[in-house]
Amino acid sequence: MNQVSEVITTLEHYKVVIRDTLEYTLPRDNYDMNAYNEKKRSILVELDQNTPLKSIINNSGENGEKLEKMIRDFYEEVYGDSSTILKAAEDGLRVDHAQHLSIFRGVLPIHENIEGMVRGIIADAKKNNIDVSVVEHVDLLEERMYRTVAYLTLTNQLIKLFSDYNQARREAKGEESAASKFIGNDINAVIQNLNIVRANSHITDERFMGVQDKVFELVEFMTGRRDLPMGKGFGEVIKETQDAVGGLIREVEPAFRDAYVPVLNELIAQAQANGNKIGAGEKPAQAAAVEGEPVELDPKTGLPKK
Repeated sequence: MNQVSEVITTLEHYKVVIRDTLEYTLPRDNYDMNAYNEKKRSILVELDQNTPLKSIINNSGENGEKLEKMIRDFYEEVYGDSSTILKAAEDGLRVDHAQHLSIFRGVLPIHENIEGMVRGIIADAKKNNIDVSVVEHVDLLEERMYRTVAYLTLTNQLIKLFSDYNQARREAKGEESAASKFIGNDINAVIQNLNIVRANSHITDERFMGVQDKVFELVEFMTGRRDLPMGKGFGEVIKETQDAVGGLIREVEPAFRDAYVPVLNELIAQAQANGNKIGAGEKPAQAAAVEGEPVELDPKTGLPKK
């Protein structure tokens, strides 16, 4: 594995850690404490040590400073000792499922920024005839996995909020109320997050695009921009969307794992052979700062602000 591939693999690992935080928006009887502790450790260690991520951030000026602050703020809000979202207790990890939007607000822009770095490094490597084809394939599969997981979790959140909104309207005899307006604002926030996921996607295969289209059809059904199909109610179109996203999850997860694990194991073995040091080569870091630097996303469009 060449040095550029090492750098990309460390960033892929970081994207996985950030992405896996979305797990806590899925209600479960219990969560793996070892996995939680590892995520909590990994988020800041990449900023506190001389790592490729830290090198890229340091070479990205004001945008790098913004990204580092974004990551540290995210850590404090979600994983920090004073967090009210995730709290380790004697009986396991306690998750406040009323604060899912805070998790999305942190995970999505951080992941998109790291992906931007990776794409910048890959583009630079190709210009310099450096072979990064293996890790480029892993990156494509990771992005496909991330966006599918994001659609799964955001769609679940949208469906719950839609139900809550309709219940609030029923209780107000069909009128808008303070409760329904509050829920409506949360629905808009989820839709903006969905737009971010779609706007920054580089996945274009027919299978993925078909599922993505189902997700946004559901958004249009719920917001009144599209009539329900003849003879179908919301229950049926919701189930169809959930089945479509769930089916894709079952495909993308093993495909990503089968490509990612061998590359990660190779990185670990190579790091051990080098005294646990991974090169943050000056050239890749500088290239990423130019072509894949941290950006601020416009919540309305999901695209980087100009």
